[in-house]
Amino acid sequence: MPSIRNKNLYDELNKIINERPNLIFTTYSGLSVAEMEELRKKLKEKNTEVKVVKNNILKLVLKNSPGHDFESKKQEVENTIQGPIAVVFGKEEISSAAKFLFEEGKKQEKIQIIGGYYEGKFINKSEMQSIANLPSREELLAIIARGFNTPAQKIAYIIKEIIAKNARAIKSIAEKKNN
Repeated sequence: MPSIRNKNLYDELNKIINERPNLIFTTYSGLSVAEMEELRKKLKEKNTEVKVVKNNILKLVLKNSPGHDFESKKQEVENTIQGPIAVVFGKEEISSAAKFLFEEGKKQEKIQIIGGYYEGKFINKSEMQSIANLPSREELLAIIARGFNTPAQKIAYIIKEIIAKNARAIKSIAEKKNN
């Protein structure tokens, strides 16, 4: 029979995972309280949330979650979720959070991505690295906007040149008539 505390933790974690289904599993052991708070703050800016969880409760929530495939990679998930880990929860786009965590991992070994879930599928560390290399949503929107803007710029330049050419022609004709 689970304790009331563990039942509450299960319910809380289940609610978060249903609201933010994309997950990044990362190590954090050895971070000071101040470093962990700074990490939370920076990840919140990336529209994600980090939480230290109990491994058994996390595995149970994932196993019972209809949105997460647990059974097909059960052994790999079980091997990944070991020792003290923190989970970064994302609603949609998590590439910027993954990119940030990989960069932080280069600065301090205490933070290392070990796996996660994306679109309901378990992904290992190398697959998470691939997600981190993807452009963020904002970067993609900027690329698309530039693509739409380029033809408009060319049209505006052509119209400007036509008008300038006509103005030069009119000026030339006016100068010839005055001479």
